[in-house]
Amino acid sequence: MTSRSDVVSHPFTADLIRRKAMFLSRSAGFARAEEEDLRQEMTLFLLTKADLFDASRGSIQAFATSVVTSWIGMEVRRRKGVKRRAAALTLSLDEEHPGSRTWRSSIGERMNDADGGRRTGTTPRTPAEEAAIRDEAALVDAMFTPRERILLRDVAELGITGAARKRKVSRWILLPRLEAIRARVLESATSLSDFA
Repeated sequence: MTSRSDVVSHPFTADLIRRKAMFLSRSAGFARAEEEDLRQEMTLFLLTKADLFDASRGSIQAFATSVVTSWIGMEVRRRKGVKRRAAALTLSLDEEHPGSRTWRSSIGERMNDADGGRRTGTTPRTPAEEAAIRDEAALVDAMFTPRERILLRDVAELGITGAARKRKVSRWILLPRLEAIRARVLESATSLSDFA
């Protein structure tokens, strides 16, 4: 049975961490003086993940390489993210007025959780928005026959080629059907917008 300390103290692991830290400290965005810090952080990360090592599933070398590479990827992404946010300066129209000599702050300082939720679409909809979406979806759904609904669901889940394979027909047979459905939806949408 291999213990956590065996994974970290293995000669291959020590050499791997030394080489990776040396290479990373000479890369863009890193300083040569950081080499020892990078070594320590890699070792600490490997130590925290060492309990996941299972000798029956692979060697110490493969496990250490995977964990160290994962840490390097996380560190590079973290540093690039900080550089991207720090470079873009913004001026808030809510807080400053034209002609004032206020300092500009980075987008990272201005963004908050509500902005992130709005950007990723995780902000909850109001009940009125939910009702409007349900009504519009019901109108669109009423336009399709049950066979068309199944076809559209298969195309959404499997793609055109996958839906054709499922039906054991050529995709060129499905394309005119899908185009006819699309034309009917667009026609009804334009007729509805005339009354809006």
